[in-house]
Amino acid sequence: MNLSQEKAPMSDKVIVIGAGLAGMIAAYTAQAEGAKVLLIDRSGIGVGTNSAMSNGRFSGPTTSYSADQYIRDTLHTGKMINHGPLVKRFAHEALDALAFFCSTGFEFEEFYDHYFLKSSSPDVIRGVTMVKRLADNLRSLKRISVLSGFYVTDILKQGAQVLGVKGIDKSGKEVSIASSSVILATGGGGAIYLRNDNQKSMMGHGYYLAAKAGLSLWDMEFIQFYPIVIAQPRLPSIMLYPPYPGETRLINTSGEDILRKYGIDDVNEAMRKKRDSLSAMLFEEGHAGPVYMDFRKVPSSSWETFPLSLLRKIKFDFENKPVEISPGAHFFMGGIRTDESGQTDLSGLYVCGEVAWGFHGANRLSGNALTECLVSGRIAGRSAARNIHSRRLSDADIQDLPENRGSTSGAQLLFKSTRLIIREIAWEHAGIVRTDSGLNEGLTKLKVLEKELKAGAPKNVTEMKKKEDMLSAVFVVKAILTASLARKESRGAFIRKEFPIKENDENIKWRKNSCLTFDPEKDEFSISHHPVIGLAP
Repeated sequence: MNLSQEKAPMSDKVIVIGAGLAGMIAAYTAQAEGAKVLLIDRSGIGVGTNSAMSNGRFSGPTTSYSADQYIRDTLHTGKMINHGPLVKRFAHEALDALAFFCSTGFEFEEFYDHYFLKSSSPDVIRGVTMVKRLADNLRSLKRISVLSGFYVTDILKQGAQVLGVKGIDKSGKEVSIASSSVILATGGGGAIYLRNDNQKSMMGHGYYLAAKAGLSLWDMEFIQFYPIVIAQPRLPSIMLYPPYPGETRLINTSGEDILRKYGIDDVNEAMRKKRDSLSAMLFEEGHAGPVYMDFRKVPSSSWETFPLSLLRKIKFDFENKPVEISPGAHFFMGGIRTDESGQTDLSGLYVCGEVAWGFHGANRLSGNALTECLVSGRIAGRSAARNIHSRRLSDADIQDLPENRGSTSGAQLLFKSTRLIIREIAWEHAGIVRTDSGLNEGLTKLKVLEKELKAGAPKNVTEMKKKEDMLSAVFVVKAILTASLARKESRGAFIRKEFPIKENDENIKWRKNSCLTFDPEKDEFSISHHPVIGLAP
């Protein structure tokens, strides 16, 4: 596909950036509304996304769990700073979204307050089964075109209206693609942290694109950390899926039982009800030395069933040797604000999935990530398709797009070391437990690093894309640090050491949402706080 000659023909297609569950659902829905779709992903669709790493759990109303109960639990977990109208809408659209998903060839097992996707095999991650099958379905749809290996660098606009996107193709050329409907489905930014369970490409790309286009970022201080992620050298950094057998132990370097030390009887119960405090506890334990998960007392029969069956494919003797673990960055609750149609403050730009804001509040209810992908993907896909039918770009609009340019070259940048430095800064200064001095120190370090990064020039297309990743990561860490400094409390997944959580503390004074607006000329954020919009009684 010669994109440099395809400006006008592309303009009648919905552009979807990101091909995880949310992006694929948005593409599927938009084409069902009669629109042509261009699905863009930097690698391949599906497998390279966080959706592939998921456990296949979808929270939502069931036959024994009402929409009102689901709303209550989502708000309770979010510590009442969720965007109420969005929570209500998602709750009432969840069952239709699940029914639609089933119609595309998926099966679910229903539990009290959630559904589990049925997997093809106990030794295959449910998320892998899900994205592979959905990707195969999409490839058979004539109105969907897939563009892999294209890295979007900018959302193009004129005033408050989207014109399309600009990016880097496989050869390193800067290319503009016209469209009046663009959907951001880029996922979150967990890979900016030293310890995480995300795909390596999750560097906060979508937040950076939105902010460069003039949009505000909301509640960026709220990041969920998963307590138990493999940290063993030379092993993949992935979460160890629950439930854990009762014989499982968490131990320190001295062999001491950490759970018993802190009075925790059941690790699975702690994961469900005290996930954030468990992450903080393991984080603090890690200061004294490595922490391990010990499966040595688990019966051999347990290794044949999910989830321990997944570990069979990893080259490590889990049955006879404790594995080093650590909490890891897992999910971003903050992001880009939308209206009821999934549209942002920029007309024609829609958002779905983790990069969107409002559903989760200060913390995410287990299983709500995939539910959000389904529901918000369908909303964004419908809205973007209807918009492109009603507003076509004119020839004048298309002529206003930036000219395509050749690749650039220059001095080599040490991207590997730069990436590591960014991740260490994020982990040390914007991690599980944050302090005033640490947040300020992190901002100081980033200012120096960002200056060096901007001055460097990549020598090939791979380095061009890596540089954009690094700029995205630095930008997002700055956003987290800035929003964290301004919130003088601990709430949900957000912990400030100076403001410890008190039992049953509602802290009405800080029942607010933070809003970051970036000024590119000053190269700084301004921050404001806004009263939560809850649900009408």
